[in-house]
Amino acid sequence: MGRVATTSRTILTATALGAAGAGAGLAAQRRAVRRLQLRPDPHAGEPFGALRGRPVPVRADDGTRLYAEIDGEDRTDLAVVFSHGWTLTQDSWHFQRKALRGLGRLVFWDQRGHGRSDGGARDRHDFDQLAGDLAAVIDATVPADTPVVLVGHSMGGMTIMRFADRNRDLIGGRVRAAGLLCTSSGGLGEVTLGMPALIARTTHRVLPRALYAAGAGSAAIERVRHLGRAASMLVEDLVAFGPDASPAAVSFGEQMMADTRMDALVDFLRAMITTEVISDCAALGAADTLVIGAENDMLTPVEHSLKIAGCVPNARLEVVPTAGHMAMLERPAVVTDHLADLIERARKDA
Repeated sequence: MGRVATTSRTILTATALGAAGAGAGLAAQRRAVRRLQLRPDPHAGEPFGALRGRPVPVRADDGTRLYAEIDGEDRTDLAVVFSHGWTLTQDSWHFQRKALRGLGRLVFWDQRGHGRSDGGARDRHDFDQLAGDLAAVIDATVPADTPVVLVGHSMGGMTIMRFADRNRDLIGGRVRAAGLLCTSSGGLGEVTLGMPALIARTTHRVLPRALYAAGAGSAAIERVRHLGRAASMLVEDLVAFGPDASPAAVSFGEQMMADTRMDALVDFLRAMITTEVISDCAALGAADTLVIGAENDMLTPVEHSLKIAGCVPNARLEVVPTAGHMAMLERPAVVTDHLADLIERARKDA
């Protein structure tokens, strides 16, 4: 039986084992974690999260404090602004940050409710607010006459698409190019994660409401969610990564997820799976647009990348073989090479 076909069963098993936490269940969980840890690891010892730039304070239009960093602030020829995905931080761009230094002014920021940024009011946890946050980051970190390349992964790509919709006059002018990695323009409520469609739809509908009603973000839930970290790492490996992902990268991804504020986790999950049309992508047609999908992406399946590319006439589509949703950590050289080409084309056009 294939990996996707067995995912729902494995997720349920891992979750049950994490909840049981004793006897044979705990032993099975430990064996599964051990198998993951023994997997060949090309990134063992990688100092994930250690790369830092100059901190820049940013205030969103609602007053929320956002956290950004700049690498290469002496560069004014071109700026590349990176927006990370759901339950991640700017450090998810670890490999790209290391490899692309020197190609321009690099800006990394934590989306609200993630990393070092504050969360703000929960009723502002939506795509319009994220688009406004990105505008505030650009204004605070990039000189007004410097051309911009926008790069986003997952929810970060959705942020860029909504930003483009709201700022069409900038696209193709100040914003020369956009790179969208493992993201979606809508319809995520239909993603099944390998589960039967009816179960998946019911889960998408019930889970965010249940967590919200239980008081997401309360101290009690924040404590409880850290008790099943071993099971959480197994689920992270199965759902967010491809079949042969680096154990160190999987662990790093799980750590970022565990550190994400529960209210942001729940609210943005709800926004993603209940917003039928995040963007029609039309505005991106004025910019050099790169769409990168991943063969084994279960969270934003490659069909979503195909849909975006089909809606942007000049878009170039690349699919990363064997990788899952976290392609920038799984196949960093492949993703970085595609982004470097995009940046260089934008520089020539500047």
